[in-house]
Amino acid sequence: MIVGTQGRWPGRRLGVAAVALLVLGGVLSCVGGLGGYFFMPTRVMPSDHMRPSHPAGGSMVFNLLVTGVDRGDVVLFDAGAWGERHLSVERAVAVGGDRIAYTPGDRTLTLNGKPLDEPYVLNGDPVAGSPGAFSVKVPEGRLFVLGDNRGNSADSRYRFDVAEGGTVPVSAVKGALIDEDAPVVVGLRSALPLGGGLLLPGAVSGVAALRLRRRAVAAAAPTAYTVPVPGV
Repeated sequence: MIVGTQGRWPGRRLGVAAVALLVLGGVLSCVGGLGGYFFMPTRVMPSDHMRPSHPAGGSMVFNLLVTGVDRGDVVLFDAGAWGERHLSVERAVAVGGDRIAYTPGDRTLTLNGKPLDEPYVLNGDPVAGSPGAFSVKVPEGRLFVLGDNRGNSADSRYRFDVAEGGTVPVSAVKGALIDEDAPVVVGLRSALPLGGGLLLPGAVSGVAALRLRRRAVAAAAPTAYTVPVPGV
């Protein structure tokens, strides 16, 4: 084994640094790529039914690792519960056990008998487009969902004939909206380029360490020589 003056093979420290950079870069790239983009993807809002909060063409980041849904959450869900084959985006206004109701002439919906404050709806009109009176006791494990643009949203109010009270199951929820400036999103997405930036110097360091070792091995190899033959 070829060693240096301190009992270590040449380029050892450089090789250790290379391994550390490659491992750290790989971990950061995987965490950033999976966490920041695969499990928290950016979607484009396809229609105006969530205006003014989320207009058509706007970007939305969804956390696909969501474990529960609260009132007011904007969710991405499988519209198969409504007999449709696509993903939809709506706001959950009532959860299992709630009673959501509307009486024509009222200026708001009521949640569990009290006026529901919805500052996010378009033009401050939460009852726009309501097809008529309704009173729904949301089954456990289901959600009553509405668009923020109530005058242009084919939401739970129009699904009474295809689902339980127009609701969707929590199990159909694929993700919940998360602020794209949230620390967890920024941190994870920053990890990807940081990890990528460590991989290159790690690879360069690894190549340099390997070359140093090969040169040391070559320099320490015994010199070949020939024995002269008498009379030749």
